[in-house]
Amino acid sequence: NTLRSFVAIVEEGGFSAAARRVHRTQSAISVQIAKLEDRLNTKLLERENRPITVTAPGESFLSYAYKILELADEAVLAATSPEETTLLRVGFGQFLVPYDLHNLLARFRRTHPNCDLVLNLGPGTMLLQQLEKGELDVVFAGPEAESGQKLWEEPLVWSGTTNLSKNPDDPIELILMHAPCSFRKVAFDALAKSAKSWKVSINANSLQAVQSAVRAGLGVSVMPLSSVAEDMPLVHDLPELPNTMVMSYVHPDVSHPYAERLVDYLMEGVNESIDRRSKIYAVK
Repeated sequence: NTLRSFVAIVEEGGFSAAARRVHRTQSAISVQIAKLEDRLNTKLLERENRPITVTAPGESFLSYAYKILELADEAVLAATSPEETTLLRVGFGQFLVPYDLHNLLARFRRTHPNCDLVLNLGPGTMLLQQLEKGELDVVFAGPEAESGQKLWEEPLVWSGTTNLSKNPDDPIELILMHAPCSFRKVAFDALAKSAKSWKVSINANSLQAVQSAVRAGLGVSVMPLSSVAEDMPLVHDLPELPNTMVMSYVHPDVSHPYAERLVDYLMEGVNESIDRRSKIYAVK
């Protein structure tokens, strides 16, 4: 597919990496793009740059390519979705919610119109207990149990603002979620390795509350990269943080016609979001 090859080249920054991603040879996708540019009678890519960059017409074409591919994927999913109306009860660890989750669920619902969704947010251990009792069909949480399937791994980052450049002796003001959020310990352990003083200025009861406090410039927080909106700044002069991961859990004795589809859908969508944010924020 020429559009998928074009998008891959832009996102990967070159033909060789894009070829591996779309499982074609480099020469094959090079021919695809050359034919596309001939058909459009315009140059879409600046091949001399490293990494390859997009021309102004290429930027316009890229926005349409994303929309066309999204609609094509939705059409395939809609045509192959089960016909019966079914309720899918989803649990999501409240400290791990990706910023794009609402968009991903909306797209999933459009492509699976016969799937009604119920979304519960809460601590992972509580959600897994509800799954065991048959009160949920699929849970997305951290590695709290051994039966999960790893969906994605991503860096934890410091997001927010500090006054260290003006007053280096002032304590770092932390915005953290209430225990048992594991990111509290991550923040404390990381700062313990440095000489910086700190204090917990805000204890929040949800990721959305943390995001609001960060946007208001009230301090810094530890967040998964996928949870950081593009208008929220990262702080790079604080100690390095480890990665975190999200697992999916389903009851071993109960099957659901939509659970596996949602797992695959979120895994692909969030991994794309993490890749995009990693490039925007230059996070490795």
